[in-house]
Amino acid sequence: MIDKIKKLPLFWKIYWIVIAVVMTGFIVLWVWMWSSLTTYENTRPEHAIKNFIKQIESEKTDSLLEYTKTSDTPYESEDEKNEAVKAYLKEYFSNAEWTYTKKSGDYTDARPAYQLKKDGEKTGIVVFFEKDPEKKNKQWKIESIDGLECMGTDYEITVPKDSVVTIDGTTLGSEYITKTEEAKGLTNVSKYINAPQATTYTINSVYKEHDIKAKGPLYGSELTLISNEDGKMDFGFEVNNGIVTDNESRIKDITKAYGNYIVNYGKFSDLSPYVLSGTYAYSYLSKISTTNIWFSINQEPEYFDMKVFNYQSYTKDCFSCEVSFNEKVTYDNDNTIEYPTHIQYIFVKRSDKWYVADLTIMK
Repeated sequence: MIDKIKKLPLFWKIYWIVIAVVMTGFIVLWVWMWSSLTTYENTRPEHAIKNFIKQIESEKTDSLLEYTKTSDTPYESEDEKNEAVKAYLKEYFSNAEWTYTKKSGDYTDARPAYQLKKDGEKTGIVVFFEKDPEKKNKQWKIESIDGLECMGTDYEITVPKDSVVTIDGTTLGSEYITKTEEAKGLTNVSKYINAPQATTYTINSVYKEHDIKAKGPLYGSELTLISNEDGKMDFGFEVNNGIVTDNESRIKDITKAYGNYIVNYGKFSDLSPYVLSGTYAYSYLSKISTTNIWFSINQEPEYFDMKVFNYQSYTKDCFSCEVSFNEKVTYDNDNTIEYPTHIQYIFVKRSDKWYVADLTIMK
C-alpha cells in the first residue's frame, strides 16, 4: 500500500517564503552596503596615495617619467634619455620603505598633497592629486609631483691646453671651454720654462656613459685619465717614450745618489751635477747636510724595488716622473733600518741635458 504524500502545512510554506525573502533582502543590502563602502573608499584621497605607494614599492615606476623634471641634452636621443631616467626612478624607489604624510600648508580638500617619506625620513617629493572627471564617482588621479627630478650629470674635463678632446669620437669645440689656467704643481720651475696651462671643458646634462678621450698638444699621443670623481675628469700630460727610454737608468742613478746623501753616506757634490743650480731643488738639497742626523753609516745603503713611473711631459723642455723604492741602511756596523720612499722629480732641459729643478717627497 502506497503511503499518501503529506502536504506541507500552509504555515511552513509562508515561513520559508518569508525566510527566503529576508535572506535575499539581507544579501542585496549587504552587496549594496559593500559597494557603497568600496565606492566611498575609492573616492577618498588616502586610497589614491596608498595605491601610489603600492605602485612604487612594486617597482612600477615607468609611469612616473612624465612627472619627472629633466633637462635638455645634446648628447643623447630622447629615447636614450628616457631610458636613463627610467633606470634612475627604478633605482631611487627600490629597496626602501615608503610612507606618506599630509603636506602641511599645501594640502586642501580640493587638491590633496602628500609628502613622501623614505625609510622614515621626509623627502622633498610631494604628490598632488585632483579629481578625475573621466572616472565614475570622480576618483582621484595624480595632478603633479614636486621634487622628482633627474637632471643628468655635469662633467668637467681638464686637459693640457690645446689638447683635442672627443666624446664618442666627436671633437669638443671651444664653446665648451669654461676656464684656462696655469697647470698645478709647477710653481717652482715656472721661471725656467714657458709654463703650460690646463683647459677645462664643461658638458652639461649627460644621461649615460660616453667614451671621452683626449690627445695631447706636444706629440699627439693619447692622454691618461688620472682621476675621475663626481663628474670631474682630470687627464695627465703626455708620456714621451723617448724620454722614458733615454733617462730611466740615469734617474735611478740620481735616486741612489740622493739616497746615499740623505743618510750621510754620500756628499752633495755627488748629487749636485744632476741638479740645476739656482732652483728650489738645489737650495733644498744643499741644506740637508747641515741638519743631517746620520753619523755612523759605514756601509753603502742597499736599494730594493726601485720603480720609475708616471712620466708627464709638460713642455718639450720639462717633464716629471715619480720614483718609489726601499732603502736599507746599516748603522753601528750591524743594525739595519728600511725606509720606504716615494719621490717626484721635475726635470728641466739645459744644453741638451736633463737636470732636477724640483722634487717632492710624496706621502
